[in-house]
Amino acid sequence: MPRPLIATDLDGTLLTTGSQAPHPDAISAVHKAIAAGIPVVFATGRSPIDILPVAQMVGHHWFAVCNDGSSLVDLATETVVRTHPMSEDLLETVISKLRSEFAGAKFLFDRVEVGPISSSYKIIAETGFEAPWAWALDGASFVDDISTEINVGGIVKLSVYIDADGTTDSTYKDVKEFLPEVTCVRIHSDKTFIDICNRGISKATGVAEIAEMQGIAQEDVFAVGDLFNDIEMLGWAGFSFAVENAHPHVHDVADLIVPSNDDGGVAQVVQAALEHLNRP
Repeated sequence: MPRPLIATDLDGTLLTTGSQAPHPDAISAVHKAIAAGIPVVFATGRSPIDILPVAQMVGHHWFAVCNDGSSLVDLATETVVRTHPMSEDLLETVISKLRSEFAGAKFLFDRVEVGPISSSYKIIAETGFEAPWAWALDGASFVDDISTEINVGGIVKLSVYIDADGTTDSTYKDVKEFLPEVTCVRIHSDKTFIDICNRGISKATGVAEIAEMQGIAQEDVFAVGDLFNDIEMLGWAGFSFAVENAHPHVHDVADLIVPSNDDGGVAQVVQAALEHLNRP
């Protein structure tokens, strides 16, 4: 009997629009999956401390992939068990290259260290950095020049906001080609916000790490998402789903489209995993 694993994005997928709460049908479905022994992984660009309220609301005490794959969290113990921090040299190189190419680029650091999750986690942002979501800068420390903070340690993700002429698509492609030494993921449809991690790190690699820990095969992973940072995960998983409200690029890589986040579409992903579990 195959043992499936479900990996779900949070914002725009499990959580309803403009809310920090999942759809009731999605909550009920997650409970069914956990009761059936199916692991459910939250896979998100958020920091570990930002997912604790969601986990508590759902009654979810398993694993999470945070910071787009750069940190892995055991929700049962509220502990970060693994991180993939960026080196000072790499951060210096990337920031210098982006400043030289895109005047006015603004940066943000996301810091996470192995150990208990606590409020000591700090987002450090440059004055003028515009966050794509209202809550994204809650508790952040602001500095005039992010380069002065490179040596703080535990930086798992660098984000850049570029207010540039031209389309978001073209600016993102320019940045991606300009920085082959890292992984660049576009995180917004209308403005140029790009998350940057160590090369090769993504939600896909994070979910793969957890699946390997649990002895679950890639072909038994069910993944669902809505935006650009979900594409690698959907392409890697054995079964991939996009919510109806997902970006068209995400629809293109998914095996199936399920109802929107506001209609509890994740419940259909759970149902598919339950049917897979009971397969002869």
